[in-house]
Amino acid sequence: MATLTDRAFGQDFEMKDFIGQGTFAKVFRCVERKTGRDFAVKAFQNEDENFDPKLIDNEVDIWRTLQHRNIVSLYKRFHEHSRVWVVLEFVSGKTLLEEIMNQIVFPEEESRNIILQLMEGLEYLHRNRIVHRDIKSDNILLQKVDGKTIVKLTDFGLARRLPQDSDVIKCDVQGTPLYLAPETILADPIGPAVDIWACGVILFLLLVGYPPFWQNDDRKLMLLIVEGCYNMSARYWDEVSDDATDLVKRMLVVHPHKRVTAFKALNHPWITDFEGNEEEANGHCTNNFISR
Repeated sequence: MATLTDRAFGQDFEMKDFIGQGTFAKVFRCVERKTGRDFAVKAFQNEDENFDPKLIDNEVDIWRTLQHRNIVSLYKRFHEHSRVWVVLEFVSGKTLLEEIMNQIVFPEEESRNIILQLMEGLEYLHRNRIVHRDIKSDNILLQKVDGKTIVKLTDFGLARRLPQDSDVIKCDVQGTPLYLAPETILADPIGPAVDIWACGVILFLLLVGYPPFWQNDDRKLMLLIVEGCYNMSARYWDEVSDDATDLVKRMLVVHPHKRVTAFKALNHPWITDFEGNEEEANGHCTNNFISR
């Protein structure tokens, strides 16, 4: 379990390479002086307009309770005056976004492996009444271990713990537009189903290389999402199995109560009985579709 301390970060860790820019912080590789082990660190400064101590506390309070092989673990938090450092497990691989940009379309077996592990991580979160709220390809890390790909979900800056007396919670509209669920856009109370919708967007991308909803204008994009109208052009989806297509459709259901859960997704035939067969897949929507 992660520990919180007022001890200066620099006494225990040496900052190394810049890894990337998150929504609320910069991320670096660092080395623990005592052990020589690599870690990642999210560095927050109150000069940043996104700096909000309450949001950082919420993220740490949720993250420090999580222990799952498909979730990046939190190690320690340091705070000193105007700065906060959140030290995390270091994952040496690339983000799924980087792999999508390099590979475009993924074989079904590889797509299944990624979605299987992502669903296992989400089933754990949802069982513990936590909604991630920011599932997207750049928050999914892929690490090679003994020739196998291990999926690691990261960044709990928007995560929320559900109240004990309700399976939904009221939240501000936040997140990357491409992955937002209809209920998020409509500012309705949200629950675990928003994470499943985002996974549907990711699975769609993995299988055919283009997103289910796309417009350069965010308002038009959000209208398409709320209507739940996407195109499964035979030109691309004929090469995708019926089972994979079915799971995508069950994830991209407008009404959250009718959307597949992480538990049910893990028991879907494409996950449990995968054979890699390429079968003809049917389209979903015939009007207001997006052409590739």
